Amino acid sequence: MNTTEINRLREAFQHSIAPSPSRIDRRSLLKTGGALGLTGLVLSLSPRSAQFASAYQEGTPPPMASPVLGAQADGTNVWKVQVGGMDMENQLDLQGFFPGNITINAGDQIWFAEGMPGFHTVYFGYGAEPPALIIPDPEQASPVAGAPPQMILNPEMAFPTPNQVVDGTNPVNTGVDILWDPATPTLVTFSTPGTYDYLCIPHQTVMTASVTVQEAGAALPMDQAGYDDQAQQEMAALIEEGKAEIAKYAEATQETQADGTTLWTAAAGAGPGQARVMQFLPNPLEIKVGDSVKWIDQSTGEPHTVTFVGSDATPPEDIMPGAFADGSPKFAINPMTLFPQGGNSFDGTGYMNSGYYGLPGMPTEFTATFPTAGEFLYYCILHGDATGGGMAATLRVVE
Repeated sequence: MNTTEINRLREAFQHSIAPSPSRIDRRSLLKTGGALGLTGLVLSLSPRSAQFASAYQEGTPPPMASPVLGAQADGTNVWKVQVGGMDMENQLDLQGFFPGNITINAGDQIWFAEGMPGFHTVYFGYGAEPPALIIPDPEQASPVAGAPPQMILNPEMAFPTPNQVVDGTNPVNTGVDILWDPATPTLVTFSTPGTYDYLCIPHQTVMTASVTVQEAGAALPMDQAGYDDQAQQEMAALIEEGKAEIAKYAEATQETQADGTTLWTAAAGAGPGQARVMQFLPNPLEIKVGDSVKWIDQSTGEPHTVTFVGSDATPPEDIMPGAFADGSPKFAINPMTLFPQGGNSFDGTGYMNSGYYGLPGMPTEFTATFPTAGEFLYYCILHGDATGGGMAATLRVVE
């Protein structure tokens, strides 16, 4: 996809209103992104996010638009809550809102600021079921016999709602963060006193928080500096939690099989809570010719893939951008990445992919055998890439 197409699709995302609910067929299937953020989507749709990630690792994140925090001329306040966070050194995705709880007054606004583009949303549903992340393509007449349906990112999840005022009645969704316009702060207004729980749609099993809204003019328990300090403490605690998970899976277990080969068990991601380890552990892993490896997703509800691309194959893109009949953006999931491909044996050629696994109701492990000596790079299509970036690792198969 060329630059013109990228800009056209991003512009459509940023200026379109939410699509008609009549074309949304909700399903329970969820797809979640993580620390390194659905690589295919980030790279194809949001060059800004890729540049931000690179600059962030170098310690020089690019400037982002930000509102004036604190007291405003009309007597209200503007507050800041960070959406997600990362510890690049340990490849930890901190799936939380920081601070996790904040008290403000009616009429105040919260600036939901990117901690790092990570495929997050801010959704206030007042107890209603959030929009599904992935749905069957409503414009696909019918799949070919025996073939799975074409799946797409749900526009109702990806687009912001026209209304960005939390009042206990009208659901509010900010849309996916990697598509937020960096020149326009993401501000949500709170008009009505009450306590409002909210979540990230892709990471709703762990990424939740709340806002308590008092009557206008009420005394506030903490200022922004206090909440910033609270946020830093919460993130520091999650980093320590993530480090403990890394240590837990630092060594692979092994058992001898009936034919004399060894079955190795390794981790494809770890962390059942908000500290998600976006690593294959251990890395590298050394086995012998004929051995098998079982990769278990050790992070609750966080999908991964185990993907090997041989020297004669081309890495597939995960997201295939297109358009609905009305011209609005459509983002299809490539069946070559979503579903298992290439069987369960890899000799250094071809393409072997576990498909997405680890989601509720789906398998949580993938096992493959390696009959040929060599050093093979493998990666998670959702959180890494075929060049070894992000969630990628090395498998050494020796004689």
